[in-house]
Amino acid sequence: MRSDFLNFAGRFVSLLIVVWVSLSFPSDAQAIDVGNLDGRLNVSSHAAFAEDVPAATTIADILKPDSGIVFVANTKDTVQASSRNGDVWMRTQLSNSTAADLHGDLVVRFPYLQRVDVYLLDADGKMLSGTAGASVARSGIALPAPFPSFEIDVPAGETRTVYVRASGGPMVVMPVWFHTSADYQAWFQGNVAILALLMGIACTFTAYAWSIARKSDTLAYRLYFWFCVTAITYVIFSTGMGKSLFWPQSNVSTLTLVYILQGAVTAFGAVFICNFLDIRRIWPAFFVLINGLVALCVLSSIGGFFPGHLSRAVYMICSGVGPIVVLIGVWILHRRGVPGAGAVLIGWAPLITATVWLYLRLFEITPYFEINHYVVPLGLCFTVFQFSWAISNRVKDAEASAATDPLTGLSNRRDLDRTLAALTRSNTPACTAVLAIDLDGFKAINDTHGHEAGDMVLQVIASRLKNVGAGRAKPFRTGGDEFLIVYSNKDARLEIQEFGNQCITVINRPIAFRGTLLRVGASVGVAFIDDQVDFRESISRADAALYAAKRDGKGVVRLFDQRQAPVGQPGFRPIVVNA
Repeated sequence: MRSDFLNFAGRFVSLLIVVWVSLSFPSDAQAIDVGNLDGRLNVSSHAAFAEDVPAATTIADILKPDSGIVFVANTKDTVQASSRNGDVWMRTQLSNSTAADLHGDLVVRFPYLQRVDVYLLDADGKMLSGTAGASVARSGIALPAPFPSFEIDVPAGETRTVYVRASGGPMVVMPVWFHTSADYQAWFQGNVAILALLMGIACTFTAYAWSIARKSDTLAYRLYFWFCVTAITYVIFSTGMGKSLFWPQSNVSTLTLVYILQGAVTAFGAVFICNFLDIRRIWPAFFVLINGLVALCVLSSIGGFFPGHLSRAVYMICSGVGPIVVLIGVWILHRRGVPGAGAVLIGWAPLITATVWLYLRLFEITPYFEINHYVVPLGLCFTVFQFSWAISNRVKDAEASAATDPLTGLSNRRDLDRTLAALTRSNTPACTAVLAIDLDGFKAINDTHGHEAGDMVLQVIASRLKNVGAGRAKPFRTGGDEFLIVYSNKDARLEIQEFGNQCITVINRPIAFRGTLLRVGASVGVAFIDDQVDFRESISRADAALYAAKRDGKGVVRLFDQRQAPVGQPGFRPIVVNA
């Protein structure tokens, strides 16, 4: 057994030495047989690359035997190198071992590249070329797509050498894939469909933000609208869609616009959060910090005029460090119980997480995944969704507050008018009766025990009316001690009359206040509704019946007889039903 273990250990050490040697010494990549390819293939992991190649170097210089350019075999899924000191070149060979010609497409899945040149060489030295990227016009064998994409033909039994030169920004990432034509079409359509779906979602919430902003004078809602606009524009151009859609045949660079938009997204997001949570009032120091971040975002838009290190530092603060600081501050506000801070925290976190993920990818800490291309758009979509939800809740709360009596919690006259307008637009009456209620003896309680006692009495009575009418009637407070109930159940008139008596009964119950039992009575006027009666007229009739009840003894229910003439005309004869 000992000998078996030693044999295993020896083989394992030998394997480690072989792997170490293969990874330590430069070597050229072997040709990739794509003849039997069914779908797509990661070319980066089978290629050799060279970095820090002077920008003036041409393909003719590369092909010289004494060029001095050293290509090193790539051992990772993606070629990633710095482009501060020059371009990045990649070389690979595609062979077709079958008897049928192969037509495929080469895709560099990284939209931030300023320029990508592809050169396709055959055995006789003939060459096809194409150019694409964020700052150059598409030409040659390049295809119209968000990512730099190129047509590649490999005839039967032949081999083609592919050179790729890329430059742009401080970092060049080249996840290069080769697709069959059918797979490329499916992948391209799926990719565009996902991006279009994400932008459609963002546009939907932007339209909602506009509908809120144009109806309100609240600054936070207008800032949120512009946050949505900049977010959508950023997604369009950062994914490469903008270049391919608007000016693919021009040498206009979109990267500068992307950097400006990224700063704008951070700035509008931070200012929106600041106004939405009223940070200036509740935390002045954090307010000053956010304004400093916004100023840096403005500077980042002209960062190209700064020295390289300063420009990169400002960009890192605006796109990474600053938003994280805002996130921490909002978390602290949430811990302090600031209204709305929790919703903002949930909305801001995915966007920051997506940004941090991409930064970690640039430093090769996180792996390359297909979803990396959609991380930021997904984060932005979730952010605008969550912010819209938070704004919607605040708008609903504001509307409810405006339509609610602050003392009793009942709907007020404003909500009654809105309810009546909705009922008037309905072809079929949505309620069967209106009951007007006025308290008897309430002024004496205010005069004797003070307004605090009167307020408590109103609150208790409001609660009792809600309970007695639960599921069939909605109470409103229309005045000091006046209430109105819209009865919605399709009950018989006798049952509605009995409901009026129940209201008087529950109101008559004593109310304890500081060791004293307070008593208050009520009078009720009822008007029934049918297809021929206007809702506002029914309120007038209920008020008239209530006036008769107050005049003739109080504490009773009076019904307006709809067979009689309208209020104010001869023939009005209310029917009296004792409580």
